[in-house]
Amino acid sequence: NPEEWAHYHTMYRELRESWDVVPFEEEIRWLEQREGLRVADLGCGEALIAEAVGDRHQVASFDHVAINHRVQACDIAALPAVADGEVDVAIFCLSLMGANFTDYLREAHRILHVDGQLHIWEPASYFHDPGDFQADLRKLGFDVLDPVKVGQFLYIRALKNTSAPVPGMVLRFRGRGDEGPS
Repeated sequence: NPEEWAHYHTMYRELRESWDVVPFEEEIRWLEQREGLRVADLGCGEALIAEAVGDRHQVASFDHVAINHRVQACDIAALPAVADGEVDVAIFCLSLMGANFTDYLREAHRILHVDGQLHIWEPASYFHDPGDFQADLRKLGFDVLDPVKVGQFLYIRALKNTSAPVPGMVLRFRGRGDEGPS
């Protein structure tokens, strides 16, 4: 629903003014120290990462609603025109909110090359047990590096490995999901 999306982003702009740490700004800082990466900003909102570093990286911005010319509207679980293994870094900044959020991460696994980086920023309060989430990411084919609490957020960085994601598993996150098949 475009109206809900617009309302969410209006509230988000207002809220982030009070934050000590703004996740997309942290990603921009990280990207400014590098050159020439192929980046997928998944759930990009206003595509502020592409706006900031699009001159030094190839940034593809995806969200359910295209607010401007930099954003491609789609379901993040089925990215159009992104080949398998094409991406160096897949970023989720406060964007694991759809009912099919596990499918978003499966799609990130598909588009990342082996050893490609997955960056996730979510409020720390959304994780009942961060260890469960990390274990589930491993089942989706990622090697999880040490998560870091940054301000009110948990920053998780992981590398795609050669394992295929476990079918049917749902991540334990925001009070949803279960262990699924082992």
